[in-house]
Amino acid sequence: MMRKKRFYQRGVLFAAVVAAASVSGCGNAAKDAPSSVNGAESEPDGSQDPAKNGQSPFGKEQGEGGEGQDGKPFYAGMSMSQTPDVSELLQGSLDMKDFRDKWVYYDEYDCYGLEYIVYCDNPADPVKECMNIYVPAAYMNADGTINEKGTVNGYTAATAPIIYQNGIGGYAEADASKISARNSDYIKQGYIFVSPASRGKETQSEDGTYIGKSPAGLVDLKAGIRFLKANDAEMAGDANKIISIGTSAGGAMSALLASTGNAKDYDSYLREIGAVMDQSDDVYAAQAYCPITDLDHADQAYEWMYQNLQTYNNSRSGENGESTDFEKAVSKQMASGYVDYINSLKLVDTKTGEPLTLGEDGRSGRFYQYMVQKVEDAATVYLNKLSEGSLDVPYTLNDCLSWDGSSAKITSLDDYLADYNPRMKSVMAFDNLEMNEKSGENLEFGDETHQYLHFDSYMPDVLEKLKTDYPEEYSKYAEGYDAVIGDKALAERKKLLNPLNYIGSDSVDTAEHIRIRVGTQDADTALSVSAVLALSLENKTDADVDYALVWNQGHGNADYDGELLQWIDKICKE
Repeated sequence: MMRKKRFYQRGVLFAAVVAAASVSGCGNAAKDAPSSVNGAESEPDGSQDPAKNGQSPFGKEQGEGGEGQDGKPFYAGMSMSQTPDVSELLQGSLDMKDFRDKWVYYDEYDCYGLEYIVYCDNPADPVKECMNIYVPAAYMNADGTINEKGTVNGYTAATAPIIYQNGIGGYAEADASKISARNSDYIKQGYIFVSPASRGKETQSEDGTYIGKSPAGLVDLKAGIRFLKANDAEMAGDANKIISIGTSAGGAMSALLASTGNAKDYDSYLREIGAVMDQSDDVYAAQAYCPITDLDHADQAYEWMYQNLQTYNNSRSGENGESTDFEKAVSKQMASGYVDYINSLKLVDTKTGEPLTLGEDGRSGRFYQYMVQKVEDAATVYLNKLSEGSLDVPYTLNDCLSWDGSSAKITSLDDYLADYNPRMKSVMAFDNLEMNEKSGENLEFGDETHQYLHFDSYMPDVLEKLKTDYPEEYSKYAEGYDAVIGDKALAERKKLLNPLNYIGSDSVDTAEHIRIRVGTQDADTALSVSAVLALSLENKTDADVDYALVWNQGHGNADYDGELLQWIDKICKE
């Protein structure tokens, strides 16, 4: 058995190994080692210290991303968001001028805040359709008017970008976050920070009707953007430089905001809540962290990625075990369907011009090689940073990775997954076989009267193919999944929540800059999902797309310290 080699930043052993130009292993950070990346509390290792790491650059708040291995959300105990009382809401007008006397100065962060202002005229749930706005004090006067002369980091009240960070996680409702140490770097950098609340899968009206199912959360975020643009002259910040940020399901929402700007399909929903209809809802840029998106193909993608790993361990739900023979058969069918799907997209590697396709086995073809390369690129960046001394992390290499001092290679995708990023979820990870509250996506695609519904349109055919070999399972599941076929209302809810349905359309305004980051230890969805999103944007739009995997990071704000802020400054000062 190969002996593990430990690498310490600036250490003699690391230098010696680099000099030897050959090291084997697939990296696992030492259990007691903090990850020096841009704020992601990485789910696979709850021991990492976000306070030392400084994450993205501020850490997690309520609703951002998934949950930790202890079964609790990894934002538990850290939230500065709360559901306001109705009496705290600023409502009755969509003109911010009417609330000039409501701005509050926060001495600790040297900023002014306008909190819980409702952003639409006929909200379904006003406490979930409001926002908090924070502005560097240099840009404002004490009477709530704009100070045109103030500057921070080269920005003025007229040029400062507006950070629009949603708090959606698991497609749940989200409250507006307050200014705190976890988001105040935006203020220090000279940006305006906006935190919108939004409805989600569990939101109900007083009579028990579900009012937050797809596409409610996205519609709310669009309404918030329109509100900001309507008040551009009244508020500090450039409403033409709105930058959406989100993680997990919130990352999917950020990708949707970037991909569906001004799409008419959402107009009826926007009118229903009284959004400002004479304004646009496109954004200048978007950051999507670990987006849980393309839910139409999420189960296929997950089984393609983990088809050769049928043991699962979901520490947040407590579920673990081995797939049954039936589940393994479903997995094989789903993985095969994903090969067909990828090949139907006719994706092209923009750097080489080569078509990206999969072989029938799912482990050959240029798309497979592309995914392997993305993993290797992530390891290369990480190990180079380690060797340069910019990361202060003890590190151990195991069996699937080789390193020659300048670039990293993995033996195969399956080896990397088995050794470093194992299966977390059971078969049908998104459209749960039992259709219950364990799947946020089943809940998201419910309707006004159903808490959750099946939504995977490929499963009926899979069950039909397996009917003879698994009659008991067919009898148990077929009726529920068959209901997906022909459900036009469900089809619309699915369409409105998938950015791939809009990317490249002449009827939308796509963000100019889109940055996507995903951790190489993210087992919440298949890595290929974000790759397809990025490639589709590169192939079909003129957007500046910046896509990368980040080594040693799980499901969260997977990034290196400070790089998000550097990117924002770059695109806003160009």
